[in-house]
Amino acid sequence: MGGSTKPKRRRAAAPAAGYGGSGGGRPRPARPGRAGRRVRAAGFACLVLLVAVGCVLALALGPLVWAGDLWHEVAPGWPGGGYGFAVTAGLLLPVSLPLFGVPLSRVNWRRDKVRSLSWIALALPGAASAILVVSIAMQTWRPKRSRGGGSCSSFTEHCWISGRYPYVSLVGLAATVVGSALLFAAYAAHDKRRCGAGSKSPIAT
Repeated sequence: MGGSTKPKRRRAAAPAAGYGGSGGGRPRPARPGRAGRRVRAAGFACLVLLVAVGCVLALALGPLVWAGDLWHEVAPGWPGGGYGFAVTAGLLLPVSLPLFGVPLSRVNWRRDKVRSLSWIALALPGAASAILVVSIAMQTWRPKRSRGGGSCSSFTEHCWISGRYPYVSLVGLAATVVGSALLFAAYAAHDKRRCGAGSKSPIAT
């Protein structure tokens, strides 16, 4: 028949642009190992955190337990007695805090995990000395009065220390203030000298 027309074929639907990308109809495969790397990184961070917490607890509980024994056994034979012992502890505190804080400020897990672990290891001696000094100082602090009216505690040796070395806590506090001032002055002098040396250096031509 001359008047009949052929039916038009329907065009196939174009693939979705966001399904398989711009070219094909297959979805892009996920990158292999990406989720595994995240899990391993999270597990490593948790392990490091647990180790760090364990080290801090060991350092904190140990000195707090036997810091009182240091006052009984070490302080009497220390140069200057208990007052010299308090001065030494007070001078060590401003030094131990930078030894603990400066290495920790250089920790960067994203850039280098091995170097971060080494910086944490370098911070442990400063943390140990700071905790030890604070534990020694805590033995001289007057505890809160209990309901029975007593001011002594089995946790600290305040009664024995204050009876043998009156006002020794103030001596330790004064030593800490003087040590902090000396450390700050030394740092300011070193920074000033470094800036002066940098300004006097000849300019390369």
